[in-house]
Amino acid sequence: MRKLTEQELKLVQQTMIKKHITSAELLMEIYDHYISHLERFSAEDFDKELIELNKHWTCIYCETLEKELFKNINKSIRRSQWGLIKSFFSWPKLVFTFFLITTITLLANSLEAKLQRMLLVMPPLFFLLALIVFVGATSLLRIRRIKRLFNAIELKIDSTYSRYFVTYLFLPISFFNLGIYTPKLLGTDNFLPEYLSNFSVVSFSFFLYIYSISAYEAWKIKSKTALI
Repeated sequence: MRKLTEQELKLVQQTMIKKHITSAELLMEIYDHYISHLERFSAEDFDKELIELNKHWTCIYCETLEKELFKNINKSIRRSQWGLIKSFFSWPKLVFTFFLITTITLLANSLEAKLQRMLLVMPPLFFLLALIVFVGATSLLRIRRIKRLFNAIELKIDSTYSRYFVTYLFLPISFFNLGIYTPKLLGTDNFLPEYLSNFSVVSFSFFLYIYSISAYEAWKIKSKTALI
């Protein structure tokens, strides 16, 4: 198996750019497939094999693959994170779950309403925001490396996984804002009795901690196998 020359690599890269693929994951997967296929043939067969590859990997076919990738990644994120969340209710993580619920409950019953939000709800929210920034920055750096590889700074690509993952990270933050501002708008912020208010704080705090921890674990798993 030979190594492609710089000129051959440039021809492959130009071919990839012409396919107008917007998903960085799909772009790199097809690019790696092209390279591994062409390296099995001699330099004399390069042009012929490149034409054959382009006959299969047409723009329409790549567009279809991209749509399928969007659906599959969306399902993959939901499935992987739900599996991680369920793992907190099985041994040995069940011990940690019980300890977390007990700690949150004791703190909720001993703190005032404002302190409850500050000490129980805000830490996981800040963690999710930090994770959003980290994922976005990491994805941006990898995208820049791909653009430099293809010598095309104007290449319009982004990470499909990061885009959907960040959306999932924003969900609990949106629910928190909804839970804070909706009662104020309706004038029902003091409607619940204290014990129900404490219960709601405990439940939402527990959800936030489990959600943020499982999201971080999901990202660690994916980052080890990601193509970008």
